[in-house]
Amino acid sequence: MYQNQCYLFLTDKGKELLPDAQVCRPYKNPSGEKDFILVEDTANKELLCSLFKATYEDLYAEKDLIYDFSSIFSFNSGFTDDIERAYDDFVVLLSYSWENGFLKERPTDTKGRIIKFEFLRRDLTDEGKKYFFPFGQKFISYTDRTQKTPSEKLMSKWLNEVKTNKIGR
Repeated sequence: MYQNQCYLFLTDKGKELLPDAQVCRPYKNPSGEKDFILVEDTANKELLCSLFKATYEDLYAEKDLIYDFSSIFSFNSGFTDDIERAYDDFVVLLSYSWENGFLKERPTDTKGRIIKFEFLRRDLTDEGKKYFFPFGQKFISYTDRTQKTPSEKLMSKWLNEVKTNKIGR
């Protein structure tokens, strides 16, 4: 709100939802800052919710932390054997995720060492945004419970379950 009017940062989705909205700069914002759109129909709750969600996703959602594998190592710092096993499992999980197109950048080097431990939403492909988290949860749940690295066949089964929505997304 600015001078009793509702302004939102201009986003592609906002412009799609309000194609005739006035694009403006309600105050003297420095060059390089985003423009705004004036939202005149503030009584339409559904529209406002859609606009606020679109603005949030454009500005912040790509920065949402999806996984931070390094925190598991910090948490288990006194348990060397657990850290080594978890590291090896994460190499398998991240390599499989890369091979299945979930990650934009390769998370391991050519020698199989993890080179990226933290993953934000913007690090995921469109497929990864849908399937990386539920697949990773299934993988980690299994390795924690059994203390074993899952087979390629089992991971393929989980991936199929995730993609056909047989396990939570």
